[in-house]
Amino acid sequence: MRKSEWSDEQIEELLGQLPKIIDERDPQEIYQNISIKLSRRKHKVWIMPTAATAAALLLLFILVPSLFNFQNTEEKSMESADKSSSGAEIAMEKKNITQDKEQNSTNDESAVPFAAKESNDMNENIGLRSIEAEDQSTAVYEEDIAGREVLTYAIPDDNVEFIVPVSIIVSNEENKTKFKLFEDNMKRLTENDWGLYDYYPLMAELKYEEDKKILNFDVPANQSYSFSGSTENILSQVLTSTMKSLNIKETNFSTDGNPGIDFGYNGTIEKFVPGDDQFGNHAYYFYYPSKAESKPFIVPNSEEVSTIEDAFSSMRKGTGNEKLIPSIPEDIQFETVKGPAENKLTIRFKKGSTINDDAKTLHTIEAILLTAKEFNYDAVKLENAQIDKIGKFNLDHEIKVPVAANKRTITH
Repeated sequence: MRKSEWSDEQIEELLGQLPKIIDERDPQEIYQNISIKLSRRKHKVWIMPTAATAAALLLLFILVPSLFNFQNTEEKSMESADKSSSGAEIAMEKKNITQDKEQNSTNDESAVPFAAKESNDMNENIGLRSIEAEDQSTAVYEEDIAGREVLTYAIPDDNVEFIVPVSIIVSNEENKTKFKLFEDNMKRLTENDWGLYDYYPLMAELKYEEDKKILNFDVPANQSYSFSGSTENILSQVLTSTMKSLNIKETNFSTDGNPGIDFGYNGTIEKFVPGDDQFGNHAYYFYYPSKAESKPFIVPNSEEVSTIEDAFSSMRKGTGNEKLIPSIPEDIQFETVKGPAENKLTIRFKKGSTINDDAKTLHTIEAILLTAKEFNYDAVKLENAQIDKIGKFNLDHEIKVPVAANKRTITH
């Protein structure tokens, strides 16, 4: 700032030239006015601190809970951070599913569906691994028995058109023959649960002469096996399958103890012995009681075929019954090489055949094995498959034919 050029004398002279101020008021009046102003100032000084104090208290009342909330929030955030840190260590072992937990709230919200998606993907992968690990085979094999007994029941489909062989594995109880086990377990079957016709137990009194291999089949007078030609035909197929599995040679019929059963159109029959054609060679097809099922029943057709080549050919084409599905797809082509001295059949796949390690191919192989069993083969060797295994089957070795078809479990 520039220093003033005026001297003290000059300033005094200038002030002296100012007009004089004369207050004509009475000194007492001036004193009273000053006293009133001083009184007002003191009152204002009293009011303002009070108002300021009240405002401060109000502000404190508002801010203190916020401060506590902030402190709690901070503590929770610290706890959350600790948990996030611990969770992150676990997440690292699960491919960093929760790696975005330390982002802001917006990013956290977007991370939730990401984590959920990853978790779902993991669950789906686990499910897929479980399906792959699960045994998708349908038949009974030697390794399944483990000293127990295999019982095979011929059960009609839900429309009573054809027979579905169903096999269960039961404990080999002491002092019980296979026939007795067969009879005792009839009532335990759960045909409806399997999508089949509720046929067992048989409405007859059964007595088996084991030394003669003769079954006595006694029905009540109001028996239902002769209501129609189809029920008679089904009973014939059931008995044929039962006699084959239990090594029974003939069945004697009776009604309330009297010889014979009246089968209506076929008249009264006293004895049943299956023909050679009924014990003949049959091709196997797929049957799905419910279209939603992935594991089929593998079912023999009632018609006999002459050669195994004819059987395999018909297994590609079907039977005319839409419920019996061809069991060999067109993209699996092969030739057969017989080994009569060894009772071994070789299946040699042709170039371009689609052979996969999946349930569909596994079931096709099982249908081939069951058909080979019909033609008295003990084992089948699969060649040129271009893979090492199909399901439980190691293709480096020959595969033994199944003991029985369509394994099912009963729990009561």
